[in-house]
Amino acid sequence: MNATANKWIRLALFNLLLVAVAGLLLRLKILLPIPWIHHKHLLHAHSHFAFAGWISLFLMGAIIGLLPEQKAKTYNTLLGIYTATAYGMLLSFPFQGYGPISIFFSTASVLAGWWFAYKVWKEELFAKSGQLVFRLIRWSVLFLVLSSLGTFYLAWLMGNHINKAELYFGAVYFYLHFQYNGWFLFGVLALVVSRLSPDVQNRLVKLLIGLAWVSIPAYFLSALWMRLPLWMLTAAWIAALLQPVLIILVLRKLYPGVRDTLKYRGLQQIWFLSLVAFCIKILLQSLSIIPGLSSYAFAYRPVVIGYLHLVLLGFVSLFLLGWMMEKNLLPMRGGQLSNWCRLFIAGILLTELTLMAQGITAMFYWAIPHTNEMLLFSAICLFLGIAGMNWESRKLAIAGFPISAGLQHAR
Repeated sequence: MNATANKWIRLALFNLLLVAVAGLLLRLKILLPIPWIHHKHLLHAHSHFAFAGWISLFLMGAIIGLLPEQKAKTYNTLLGIYTATAYGMLLSFPFQGYGPISIFFSTASVLAGWWFAYKVWKEELFAKSGQLVFRLIRWSVLFLVLSSLGTFYLAWLMGNHINKAELYFGAVYFYLHFQYNGWFLFGVLALVVSRLSPDVQNRLVKLLIGLAWVSIPAYFLSALWMRLPLWMLTAAWIAALLQPVLIILVLRKLYPGVRDTLKYRGLQQIWFLSLVAFCIKILLQSLSIIPGLSSYAFAYRPVVIGYLHLVLLGFVSLFLLGWMMEKNLLPMRGGQLSNWCRLFIAGILLTELTLMAQGITAMFYWAIPHTNEMLLFSAICLFLGIAGMNWESRKLAIAGFPISAGLQHAR
């Protein structure tokens, strides 16, 4: 990991704090009359900034961290522009929703992402981390570009005043699918595989290429609520059956190699939780092929929100925080997770359990009392946890600990 990557990753961690602030305000808005907050507009800012300012910026920083420092520096201008577009969305969406300024920054963010994808695609130096790593990075940025087609189609629908719900949500889920199951997933896999020996990488090549191809028709699993033609339904069934099989085969070869390199219990714990969240996500995605379950999943908002947060917070965010710990950008005490990190994890668990309970009881027309208060409490836990981790990371940076320093540095 080079110094340039460290800088952008630390900024991404600070951006996660801003995401948590927006999430906390959204929960407060539900319970309290706050006239200066437009809930839907702030929700757009929250989601756009979480994708661009937190996860995408982190993955971009971590990916260039695989390069030599001098080469990584050439990405500074690009990442600076990308970060500016993320802040532009954060500051414009709360006040105008989808308006001229926010659309400008959204479009600029997509174009900056394309620029990053183009540079990375041509960067042969990634092959020094392994040919499989280079392939995974290429797949990840390819999915990043592909996901943006959903946003442009959505913009076309809005510009032409086409108010068909199926087309609108189809475009949204297209974007979400190729972000979550493409750009995010294969970016994470590239980072994981970069830690493995060439022999282990060689055993994973065919399986991971197969997983990448299956991720394309898996989009139809997100569109089962529409009237799909037979060939799309067939593709969805194939993806639902093949994807979990490929994941199991990948994990059988990947897990031992990763486990043997993790010397600290805290790192084992946070990445294990990330893996559990990922496996639950794959299971739910495959089970959505069952008509009754798919109708239920898309009918109840808490289920959709719970699924999105399961991936965004449970799988991706926990992995990225663990990556920071391994690179000594977040301190650990005696190889254990800090209390701030534990609080953040508690916030994730409470959020998921509450949303799951809301979704299940809604089927029977029951209402659990004080669920909004519980979700507010979980948002407070998330905010305090990430605020504490930012403070710890800042102290570590000021102390000037080198990257090679042990992870056992006390808080």
